[in-house]
Formats: sequence, C-alpha cells, structure tokens
Amino acid sequence: MPRFPRSRLVGHGTVHHCFWRSHNRSSVFDSDEARRKFLGLLAKYKDRYGIEVRSYCLMSTHPHVVCRATRGQIPFSAFWKVVNQCFARWSNRRTGGRGQVVMERLGSPRVHSGGRHELEVMFYGDMNPVRAQMVPDPGDWPWSSHRHYAFGVPDPLVTDSPAYLALGSTTVARRIAYLRLLSRRFARRVLRHRPDFVRRPFFGPSRWIAAAMAELEGLPSG
Repeated sequence: MPRFPRSRLVGHGTVHHCFWRSHNRSSVFDSDEARRKFLGLLAKYKDRYGIEVRSYCLMSTHPHVVCRATRGQIPFSAFWKVVNQCFARWSNRRTGGRGQVVMERLGSPRVHSGGRHELEVMFYGDMNPVRAQMVPDPGDWPWSSHRHYAFGVPDPLVTDSPAYLALGSTTVARRIAYLRLLSRRFARRVLRHRPDFVRRPFFGPSRWIAAAMAELEGLPSG
C-alpha cells in the first residue's frame, strides 16, 4: 500500500490512529518517568495545536494515540513534531544518548469517527498490553485510557469519544456497554494483530474507504 501525502489524509475534524516505533526498537517508555513525560507533552501541546486526544496506550517501544485534528493537517503535523522532538531531547539527556529516538515516519491512518470503527481502534490500543502478555486484563495497565472509559477514572488528557458517549445516556450505562463490547463483540477481533489498523490509510466502512480512496486517486505518494 503506497504512502499518501499527509496533507491529503488529515483534514479539519478528521480522526487518526497515530503511532511510531522507537529507534532500534529500544524501550524508550521503560519507566513511569518516561511515560509521564510523554503524556505530559501530549497534554501540554494538544490545545495549542487543536488536538483532541480520544484514547491512548503506551507500550515500551511505541505509543498508540487516537486523536482528532480540529484545525487540519498543518497544526496536526506541528503538534507531533514538537511532541516527538521534545521527548527525544528529554530521552537523550536522561540516557546520555544522541541522535534518533523516533525511528520512523508517524503513522496516522484516518479512522471513520463516531461509530464502531473508532471504538474498535480504541479497543485495539487497550488490548496491546494483553496481546504482549504484559498484563492479563487491560484494566491492569495504568498507561492507557482504558481505566477512564471502563471505570470512570478521571483523565484530563482525554476528550471523550462521541462513539463512547453514544453507548448510553448515563456514565454508568456507558461504562457497562463499553466493557460488554470489549468482552464480547470485539474481543476476538482486537486480540489478534491487525495490519489494517496500521498499514492502510483508512479504517472504516467499506463504502467510506472506497470514497476516501477515490479522492486520492491519481495523487503521487510520499
């Protein structure tokens, strides 16, 4: 699948599943201090660049962040540039290293928002520590937004997903519905590795993907 210009993938109000890998797959999120630093940078700059963080999960070598670009591609790219550069400088100072911390171009597939596909991507992030056999249950991993959605733990970094808010008319009803979906409807789908969540430019209903791809037809990759 060719890479498309981010300027054509990111628009005003689009939702994206964002991730990157560390250089040499090193454990850059190897401590609570490092994890707090990265989440702190997301919190520090998100409002400045019009970013809504809808969910996140930090693994040892990479983050997963589902976010909405309220102001379009240029602020979106600027946000990730400043967050990643600040984290790289901090990490190198801490370890005495030099050079790259983030190995690859930021992945940012566009996600169909407001429905099951957004929830599915969020669940995929929640289940990363379970797939990696780091914890038996996503609620056991403190470095994700799962506890916020499933148990109501306050998380000032997160702007609640409309897909989550549509699950019920009360906070308790939404939490119950969220847990039921994760344990039943989506469990098998998100427990296995899903290349379509990371390697394709769009994730959503087939008709929506076809329409989005049609808009990109004939554009040069890059």
